[in-house]
Amino acid sequence: MTNRIDKATAESAGVSPPAAAVARTREWILVALACTGQLIVVLDVSIVNVALPGIRTSLGFGEQDLQWVVTAYTLTFAGFMLIGGRASDLFGRRRVFVLSLAAFTLASLAGGLATNAVWLVVARTVQGIGGAVLAPSTLAILTATFEEGPKRTQAIATWTMMGAVGGAIGAVLGGLLTEFLSWRWVLLVNVPVGLVLAVLALIYLRKDDTRPRGGLDILGSLTVTAGFIALVYGLVEFGKAASFDAIAAIAAVIGIVLLLAFVVVEARIAEHPLLPLRIVRQRAVAVANLTMFLLGAGFFSVLYFVSLYLQGVRGLSALEAGLVFVPFAVTTVIGAQSAAKLLKRGIPARPVIIGGAGLSAAAFAALTLLGSDSSIGWAVIAPGVVVFLGIGLALAPTAATAIGGVAPQDAGVVSGLANATRQLGGSVGLAVLTIVAAARTDDAGVPTGAEVTEGYATAFGVAAVILVGAVISATLLPGRAGGQRTTTNRPQGEESRR
Repeated sequence: MTNRIDKATAESAGVSPPAAAVARTREWILVALACTGQLIVVLDVSIVNVALPGIRTSLGFGEQDLQWVVTAYTLTFAGFMLIGGRASDLFGRRRVFVLSLAAFTLASLAGGLATNAVWLVVARTVQGIGGAVLAPSTLAILTATFEEGPKRTQAIATWTMMGAVGGAIGAVLGGLLTEFLSWRWVLLVNVPVGLVLAVLALIYLRKDDTRPRGGLDILGSLTVTAGFIALVYGLVEFGKAASFDAIAAIAAVIGIVLLLAFVVVEARIAEHPLLPLRIVRQRAVAVANLTMFLLGAGFFSVLYFVSLYLQGVRGLSALEAGLVFVPFAVTTVIGAQSAAKLLKRGIPARPVIIGGAGLSAAAFAALTLLGSDSSIGWAVIAPGVVVFLGIGLALAPTAATAIGGVAPQDAGVVSGLANATRQLGGSVGLAVLTIVAAARTDDAGVPTGAEVTEGYATAFGVAAVILVGAVISATLLPGRAGGQRTTTNRPQGEESRR
């Protein structure tokens, strides 16, 4: 019996309907497990955003150094994602899921107990590495549990929705925890959740019965991770500098060189490539990941800058700022579920992605009108719900396109690639947009609320341009329904116990 058997198939195969019902129940328990795992790693970007002012006061961060509380996590999350995905392929999804979840949970505990800025940034770095290994295993669980078709589409839409909703939920939860407890609880809250997920994983995920195949591409892992870190470090340092910064420029150049070296390693040197180039040579995979990168670059900025605007310029409490994000969560759910329904009806992924990214671009353009005394309802919430509606529409079909037709042995690395491009986009986008926002106030001495808001509005304008780029990228996607491609590579072995 397999956990993909529906009732009709079960009856024709001589399997009793109760047994098939048990299999279906296990399927959706695995969906809940995977989606909750994805939720907590994404949550830890946005949940910290609302707590940033409290963290700055408590641990003595500088204004622009504060960005590293977010960037240390998102950068390592993206940088280690590919090796995390390949680890799932090589060593088994159950083993990797549980071990990475343990690392993530322990790092959350350490961060919640931090007594200085360095301690917190180091904990966030380790937390990002744990999340980088955990996230691709969650998507790989879904791709191995469901064949391409309506069930996989719905599962991936739910997984994507949880990731996107995590931004808005994190803002509310972060506000509640910061207001009534302490900023430390935005990290400590992961500890009980991690323990529950670990127990469920040990119960419902089938034991890994395969030995490691091949080996890890150490050289490729080092070059791609160091390249990402150096590039974003350079961009962040440019944002701090009042004039040209030679060290930042050198770091950015080194990052680009290392990323080019990674391509050479994968093509000519690696015996077991971290990212086999045959995967990225597929048009759908390459274009979908480019689109994912651009969506991430625009999307993450709204969480960061709106949170700082509401608390720093408008004087809202952490809880009040978090509540502003509630409508964003609702429209994200609406967008993701609408995308799933459209794909089920045979609507091609391409127009759904284009429509979603276009909506978000238009809403970001509206955010450029933001002023220091603008109506929060009309100037922040109204365009914000449209941003999140568009993101909800665009992300699910983009993810489905990126992983459609994947062979079982590549499920982890392709899942890692899809996660990495989105998270790297967020990290690079935040660094670039911070530079843009800071450039408006560099010569202002101590900037006024109006000057700070002008910087944020300019950053939103650049985010709109980035999302227009996502629209253009999406036009290059194949026009097949749901972004899925026919494959003869059926996943081997279910992910639930028999």
